Amino acid sequence: MDFDAILAHKIKMSIKTPKQVGSMVFVHNGAGELVETHKTIELGKAFFSMSNDAFYNTYGFNFVPEGKYWERSKRAAGKM
Repeated sequence: MDFDAILAHKIKMSIKTPKQVGSMVFVHNGAGELVETHKTIELGKAFFSMSNDAFYNTYGFNFVPEGKYWERSKRAAGKM
């Protein structure tokens, strides 16, 4: 592999994409491999407790709780 191909591969593998499925959030890398799992409420509490930049610096991806987990997370974070 040449340098550009290696760099492109490293960038692809470093990208994290979260997918909320009910009470869990599954985080995949750029190749689609599962790299992390989190409880939706725990990530939601963090979402309501810090800035978007701080959240990204902590977890390496952006996240906003969806559906009923929005209110549950907000309540758990003491923001309701």
